[in-house]
Amino acid sequence: MAVDLRLNQMIDALDGRLRNVLLEDVELSIRTFKALTQLGAVTLHDAQMALINRTLHKQHGIGPRAVKEVEEIIANVCAVLPVPVPVSQSKREQQLERVLEMFLSWTGALAISGNITRDAWCDLVDMRAEAERVLGGD
Repeated sequence: MAVDLRLNQMIDALDGRLRNVLLEDVELSIRTFKALTQLGAVTLHDAQMALINRTLHKQHGIGPRAVKEVEEIIANVCAVLPVPVPVSQSKREQQLERVLEMFLSWTGALAISGNITRDAWCDLVDMRAEAERVLGGD
């Protein structure tokens, strides 16, 4: 349960930049914008969650082009927004943050693509082992 709590905290921290960007502030096609608003999305964070949860893919009138449009907008906005710099972190916290960041990016990519290979699964298992090692303080 504690790992789930930490993972949720990490997701909140990573997506914090996207929580402040409204959908109406980015250039989305009208069809994609309407589909996202019908899902209840207001910010790019909501759009990202719709991608990860695959609810956008199931929305009527949304095809691969619209999904790609949302992915590109999120990637472009993340590339432009500054990454928040933590005030001070211990070496252990930095290692844990790095491992969780990799884990989240892998799981997000796998959730979006919808498939997982043996190598990708092994990478996830290795990342989890690294996180457990860091959490254990070894």
